[in-house]
Amino acid sequence: MVIRRSIVIAGVVLVLGLISIGAGIAAELTRTSEGKRSLVMGFAITAAASLLLLRIVVRVAVGRGYACCRTLPNVPKLIRYCIFIAWFMSFAAVGQFIAGAKLCSHNVEEDDSCSESKPGIFSTAAFEALVSLGLTLFYYLVIASTQNEPIKPPTSEVEAPPMMSYSVPSTDPMVRV
Repeated sequence: MVIRRSIVIAGVVLVLGLISIGAGIAAELTRTSEGKRSLVMGFAITAAASLLLLRIVVRVAVGRGYACCRTLPNVPKLIRYCIFIAWFMSFAAVGQFIAGAKLCSHNVEEDDSCSESKPGIFSTAAFEALVSLGLTLFYYLVIASTQNEPIKPPTSEVEAPPMMSYSVPSTDPMVRV
C-alpha cells in the first residue's frame, strides 16, 4: 500500500514536471509568432503553476523535515544537496516563466507577438524545470524507499527479567527484619 502511494506520487510529480517543461518549450516556440501573445502567456503561466504544484505535492508527500534549507539531521549529504538544488532551480524557473509572461504582457507591438522579450528565456526556464524534476524525483524516491522499509523483527526474543522476591519492611517497631 505504501509502495503504491509512492509510485502514484512519483507519477504525479513526473506528469507535473513534464507539463511544465512542455509548456515552457511551447512558450519559447510561439514567442515570435504573430498574434500569439495570449497563448505564450498562457503557456508560461501553466508552466509556472505546474512547477509550483509539483513543489507542493512533493513537500506534502515527504513530510516535515525535507524543505529547501531545513532537513532532518540524518539525511545524507547527497540528498540534502539534491533538495537544495531542486528547490533553487524550480524557483528560478518559476521566476523566469513569470518574468517572460510579464514581458509579453507589457510588450505592445503592432503584430501582437512577444518578439522583443529575451530569446531563450522560456527554454532556459524549461531546462531548469527539467533539472529540478530529475533531482526532485531522485530525492523523493530515495526518501520514499527509506520510509517504506519494513520494520525488521528482532533477531532473538526478548525475555522478561526474573521476578525478584523481596519482603516489604514492616511498620511495626517491634518486628525486626
